[in-house]
Formats: sequence, structure tokens, C-alpha cells
Amino acid sequence: MVNNRLVWYLERNKLITPMQSGFRKARSTTDHLVRLETFVREAFIQKQDAAIIFFDLEKAYDTTWKYGILNDLHDAGLRGRLPLFISGFLSDRKFQVTVGVTYSKIHEQEMGVPQGSILSVTLFCLKINSIVKALCPGVDCSLYVDDFLICYRSKYIL
Repeated sequence: MVNNRLVWYLERNKLITPMQSGFRKARSTTDHLVRLETFVREAFIQKQDAAIIFFDLEKAYDTTWKYGILNDLHDAGLRGRLPLFISGFLSDRKFQVTVGVTYSKIHEQEMGVPQGSILSVTLFCLKINSIVKALCPGVDCSLYVDDFLICYRSKYIL
């Protein structure tokens, strides 16, 4: 219910970059494949060179900055109970590892979002959203949650 409300707010206010297709209605990996194919075809037609780099961010969920998520929620105009709930969701998280019948010590999760929660996916998408703003003009990109593609084409790639 919380995730549905957050997604509704983010989508309605166009706060998630259109380059992000992960876990969004009416979007899929096919969108990225079509965009990439179109990009490559246009490079061929215009006799340009193309450079394409694929990134899979390792331990993306485990290393997401919690304070940054809360700051992004604030910047998105969210106030009141929803950000307070999410702050509580991200705070004071603990985990323990089990191997066979042996348990590790209990550890505090200082960074990251909990694995396996759909709310974690939405919060991660919100946090990674700003990566698109860091790109130079003319560099195209695609995001599928923590998978990131950047591409550039030109007559002369140095």
C-alpha cells in the first residue's frame, strides 16, 4: 500500500526519469532494446561511430545512501507521514546470516535498502534517478533499476 502510494506520487509528478524502465507500468527491457537498436541504426545511417557502455552496479541495494533517499523524498515535495514511515522503514535494520544450523552475530545494516521489498526497489529507483543528470549533453542512456547503459555517437570519437 505504501509503495503503491509512493509510485503513484512519483509517476503523477514525473519525478522518475523516463530513462528508467525497471518495475514501472507499461515499460520493460524491450523499451531499452528498441532504443539501443534505433541508436545503432541511426549511427550507421549517419556514418557515425558509436560507443556503448553497459554498467551493472554491484551491491547497489546494499550501498544505497539512506540519508540521500530521505533527501530525495524531501526534494520531491513529500512531507508528513509517508517520509516518516520510510525513515522508520530504513532505520534500525538488523540482519543475521545462517549457514546450516550456525548463526552469525546480529549486525546493523548501516547503509542500503532491505533486499526483497518492493518498496526498496522504488526507493532505489528514486535515488539513482539523479545519475541521468550527471551525463554530458549528447550522451544517451537507459536505466533498468541498477543496470545502466550510456551511449554516444559522433563522426569523430576520440
